[in-house]
Amino acid sequence: MFAGLCWLYTCIHLERQLLSVLAESVKSSLTLSDANLGALTGSAFSIVYALLGLHFGRVADSADRLRLVQIGAWIWSFASLGAAFAPGYAALIAARAAVATGEAIATAAAISLMIETAGERYRARASSVFFAAAFLGAGLAAILGGASLKWFANGPRMSAWRIVFVMAALPGIVGALYLHSHRSRDRSHVRSTGRLSPVTLLLVVAGGVAVMLQMGLPPAAGVPAAVTVAAVAGWVWVQDLRTANPAAHAATFGHRTFAWMLLTYAAILFADYAASFWLIPFAQRRFGISASTAGEHLGGVIILAGLAGSVLGGFTADRLRGRWVSGRIVVSVICVLVEAAAVVLAVKCVSYALFCCSFALFCAASGGWTGIAAAVGTDIIPPSHRSTGIAAYFLVTTLLGPALGSYAAGVISDRTGSLSVGLLFCCLPLLLAAAGLVRLATLYARDCRSALASPADDRPSEDLSDIV
Repeated sequence: MFAGLCWLYTCIHLERQLLSVLAESVKSSLTLSDANLGALTGSAFSIVYALLGLHFGRVADSADRLRLVQIGAWIWSFASLGAAFAPGYAALIAARAAVATGEAIATAAAISLMIETAGERYRARASSVFFAAAFLGAGLAAILGGASLKWFANGPRMSAWRIVFVMAALPGIVGALYLHSHRSRDRSHVRSTGRLSPVTLLLVVAGGVAVMLQMGLPPAAGVPAAVTVAAVAGWVWVQDLRTANPAAHAATFGHRTFAWMLLTYAAILFADYAASFWLIPFAQRRFGISASTAGEHLGGVIILAGLAGSVLGGFTADRLRGRWVSGRIVVSVICVLVEAAAVVLAVKCVSYALFCCSFALFCAASGGWTGIAAAVGTDIIPPSHRSTGIAAYFLVTTLLGPALGSYAAGVISDRTGSLSVGLLFCCLPLLLAAAGLVRLATLYARDCRSALASPADDRPSEDLSDIV
């Protein structure tokens, strides 16, 4: 089952990152601005993903998680097919929102299933291997997208970028079929989820309103309005959680260390998503290379450097954690600082070869902290509330990070006429995040010492006793 989950997580990121290498073709075909492209890869996807993820994160605590993953895989695969036939910007917004719906259904359940297969001691490396699939998917997206644009440039009537979206949907369908051959091994936690609550309906309505605002308004007005609607709906959900499930609220938003972690990683993801999307179009514009060349070269870099960074970061974090309670977070600090330096170097490079080296450093550093975030979060939150914690993590980090990062870089690019300026601006939050991680390490160590001094039933996690 772990292999199937990794496959689907690869497919998720293949579809999610595909627009990066297709950006120049889509921009030219549909006459879009950089702000339009940033909204497509950012807010159009992220808002729906965050809002629906809140509901399905809580559902995953009490439902058949494998079934949720299966359903989500079917939805995002067919939504990717829909993107291939989108006649314009508004239809692409709707298709991206549909992809986000499928991923929202599947992601929290998939991560929770993955965590259950790994023991606490090896959680960071297991998480790193799982999240390394994101780099495999992103790299394959660049390679597949670039090569397909070349293959079908003068082929059938359908635009080459549309054919790529059709091809990207097929692996997800294969993964969904594969998981249908499995059955949940432990159904002891499965119980009725009941009817949709008013707050859940509010999340669905807010997601729909956010999508329609972006479909009907230019990005300068539509994106801020959509983010505002989503933020209000998210706040209502948090208040409902406080009332309906005080224990879950206390373990997530009411937990100071976890709340600090949310804000810190939101800042990281703001810059990370902006850079991961825009660096490939930047290379095409700066060095005059084709999409196929960019996909072939940079796609391979994403896979090799991203996988190496993910695995090395996870193993290093686990080893340091055995010696120092906040060792995992220290590795995150190093990765974030290296990531910021890599983006600056990439933007300032005068040759394509040096850019590729800087891009590799960025991918390795970006992969280095990914699995660590999941491991630290699951250390903080009790097992009974982990899926809710995952949903809370995605709510805050997605609305403040991916929903705004790539869009902000696109807006600055349009207004200044320089994508370099947009990329450099979006790196500033990484410096704030490094300082935030230092503070997080202090709070995390304090919680672990308090857990040792408390009765076992009061501990935030069953695994803290062996990490000091």
